[in-house]
Amino acid sequence: MNAAFECLVASEFDQIRIDEVAAAAGVAKATLYRYFPSKEFLYSIVLREWVDQHHLRPTGVEGLERARTRAHAMIAAFEDDPQFFRLSVALFSSADPAVKAELSGVGARTHQYFRDDLADVTAVSPNDASIIIQAIVHSSVMSALYHGSSFLEAGRLVEQVMRLFAGDDVVASQPGVADGVVEIPTVAALPPFKQRRRQRIVDCAGVALRANPYEKLHVSTVATDADVALGTLYRYFSSKEVLCASVLREWFAASDFVTPLEHLPPEERIGARLRIAFDAFEADPEFFRVNVLLYAVDESPVRAILTEMLIRARAVMVADLVAVGMGNPFDVAKISWSLLSALTAGAISYGQTFAQARQVGEAFAAMLVASASGRDRGGADRRSGSAGLRPPRSLES
Repeated sequence: MNAAFECLVASEFDQIRIDEVAAAAGVAKATLYRYFPSKEFLYSIVLREWVDQHHLRPTGVEGLERARTRAHAMIAAFEDDPQFFRLSVALFSSADPAVKAELSGVGARTHQYFRDDLADVTAVSPNDASIIIQAIVHSSVMSALYHGSSFLEAGRLVEQVMRLFAGDDVVASQPGVADGVVEIPTVAALPPFKQRRRQRIVDCAGVALRANPYEKLHVSTVATDADVALGTLYRYFSSKEVLCASVLREWFAASDFVTPLEHLPPEERIGARLRIAFDAFEADPEFFRVNVLLYAVDESPVRAILTEMLIRARAVMVADLVAVGMGNPFDVAKISWSLLSALTAGAISYGQTFAQARQVGEAFAAMLVASASGRDRGGADRRSGSAGLRPPRSLES
């Protein structure tokens, strides 16, 4: 185990060879495999032990303050050792039941810690509050590592969630922080016959992705199904990853998630938007899993497509939040998307259900509507400071 830790500190998970770990441990590779049947299983235990060391229960504070302290400590730990977060992303794709059990155990222990911390929260149940804060920590760290956001931004979003839990209004901030500028070559720039050919390739890849796990999707098969030469396919899509990202982009653009909900009262739109997203991911779970896996791909076209999708998703949520009168729709949209992603991951990969995801989503939407309603009545001003929370010095301006 110590040798595996040392190898990860010096490198990244996908660059580590199991024979290097065995050599560092002074054992034969066959001996290592008798204890750990796969590299993934070995590093799932490494991740579990690292989390246990860094996410221990803070002492000396109670309630919301303890949850807040824990969340900031988790973010700081991932900032200091980002390879451990990237390890968790890489292990997400594992089909090994033993690996999934280790990851589920890590999540369950962290969930219980936060649930105990948040036992006195009344805006939502302690169980739902724990799920929400875990989602914010995970998603904001992912944004910092993969989308050019900052760890300071991650800490600030934790403060916003704590204010929601306390019944206070969220603090105003600059809109669109860290969203960046996305430049993607447009399909419209192609001649019509090439647009049709490209679309045929994307359609065939989408069919293949629905029928097979990402790892078993072969670009050569997609080319055959689309009736194009493999070299022709690669002139449109430089890699399998770019092709799959393009499939996700078109799937998202055609989904009901981006449809305006003006026919609904403003207070119903947040919950309805979450239900639409859950329905889409439940119907195409592999699309969500591929979306997560592609975050680990260091190709600028893939990063650009994923970032574009994220910005569009948040923009749709911002519109719903503005309609209901939310004080800071930009931050709350980021929080909402974080929760949606975490709940979907739990339902697809960690033994939870979409019924549970929908229940937490409904509770979260109700909390947001109540927060916005209190702000409209001036209640937030009357409650200001009731949580007794003060951001760490690093978050103060």
